[in-house]
Amino acid sequence: MKKLSADEYAQLPIKGKGRSSHLFNSIVNLKVGEGLLIEKKDWNRKASPSTLVRYIEKNHQMKFACAAISGEEGGWALKRIDDDNKTSQSNNFIKATSDIERLQLKSDLLVFYLGRMAFQKIERIEDSIKSAVVQFWKADANLLKELFYEIIKSLNDQGHIVIENEKTYIPLRKN
Repeated sequence: MKKLSADEYAQLPIKGKGRSSHLFNSIVNLKVGEGLLIEKKDWNRKASPSTLVRYIEKNHQMKFACAAISGEEGGWALKRIDDDNKTSQSNNFIKATSDIERLQLKSDLLVFYLGRMAFQKIERIEDSIKSAVVQFWKADANLLKELFYEIIKSLNDQGHIVIENEKTYIPLRKN
């Protein structure tokens, strides 16, 4: 047995298995425009490397060109291709969709809370949050809490509700 330093350990050619294999990591770490030649001796699975490449494309949002090499030695060549426009457009679409969904959830939560306040007149914040989580069970509980605190802060700043001792109530107005 021998004790290794961090540098010595980093230099060891550790053999991986499955998704931590050297080949998998090499493919995932390719930059746009870089290629990789996979020789037949490096590939010992029944299916061709294109199955692994398609798996990586699907789960890591990357795009590759993959082809078999003709000739005696054979093998496969793959190249990472540019799909940044598609990725940035899809990220913008997802962000816009999530912003719209967040705004919709916030407005639904506001209407729900105002309905409770009209009925209850005075309400513990904790009870309001619990009932909101039950009402909007499909939404993320942490997001609901965040939106709820934004709503009650805004309503308090505008003078529509008063927050005291972890309770909210509708103030009486003088004419």
